[in-house]
Amino acid sequence: MCNIFNKSSFVILSIFLLTLTVNKTNLIDIDGLYPIIYSLWYYILSNVFIYSSFAVGDILYILFPIILVAYFYRFNRRRDRFYFLIKVPIIIYCIFYWSWGFNYQKKSDFKNLKNNYSLKDLLLTTEHYISETNNLQIEISGLKERKVESNFSFDQIKNECVKSITNTNWVTKNKKLTYFPVKKSLFSTPLSYMGFSGYINPFTLEANINYNIPKISMPLTISHEIAHQIGYAFEDEANFIAIKTLVNSNNNFLKYSGNLMALQYLLAETKKYDIEKYNRFVKNLNKGVKKNIKEKNDYYLKYQNRFEDFFKNNYDIFLKANNQKEGIKSYSLVVNLLINNHQSKI
Repeated sequence: MCNIFNKSSFVILSIFLLTLTVNKTNLIDIDGLYPIIYSLWYYILSNVFIYSSFAVGDILYILFPIILVAYFYRFNRRRDRFYFLIKVPIIIYCIFYWSWGFNYQKKSDFKNLKNNYSLKDLLLTTEHYISETNNLQIEISGLKERKVESNFSFDQIKNECVKSITNTNWVTKNKKLTYFPVKKSLFSTPLSYMGFSGYINPFTLEANINYNIPKISMPLTISHEIAHQIGYAFEDEANFIAIKTLVNSNNNFLKYSGNLMALQYLLAETKKYDIEKYNRFVKNLNKGVKKNIKEKNDYYLKYQNRFEDFFKNNYDIFLKANNQKEGIKSYSLVVNLLINNHQSKI
């Protein structure tokens, strides 16, 4: 019979208190210990799940509630059911943080790039990405008026993204990062309606991609989720790693995807401070570039619905609870990193 004072309950409670202490206090230095634990754990899981063609984590999300309900009704006494309902979320909480979630507590590797920037710096960086994006668009499509398209399959884009990020310092400094399980999510349509392009499963460490998104967005999303697999939890840092990986890729389609995403973030930031300059920048974009931006916007409009805000608000709360004060706005903080990185090279 289930008893809250039995040995297993004591172990669960002890692990929970340790997890809570690590997560909510500074008593234990997470930067020294957790990267070692995570690297070993990721090495094990990635070597297992790289061989499955489908998202194992998505299957677990489907099966888990069924197993939970079936197990719940095995208990006859109310007290046992009550203890079971207490234990389950505690166990999930502990697994989440030890499997991946403690990456939220690590110190940033990009503090030197998170300084404030001037309007002049913003405008100069935006001009740089306009030039890069326009040039790549012509090089790939052949005409200013033609949008960039690709015949690459999902697997081809995935392999190119993995190849590009494997050669970066973010990967080469950790020899345990040998495989990157990137899968098409079984929940792609629900993800579209929720407003998400992908996610990392914190229990299997698979990068699950919404394959409904425009192909031009695919390289950025895949690279962003791989950055999470590497252990970068902050959304602005994952975006920065994804963009820098893509713009330095040998593949022009990936390079264009990265530059286009950086440009969109920078244009949105410019619009906040100088609408006239923003309008001038947009006017200077090739028609093909504008068509690719429209393609992205049309996708989001297609799936826009009244429930999207609900899911994003909840995700905003989740991010704020996990050391990202700006919540969902933290994605756009990549602008700081892009600007300071660009200015450091001038």
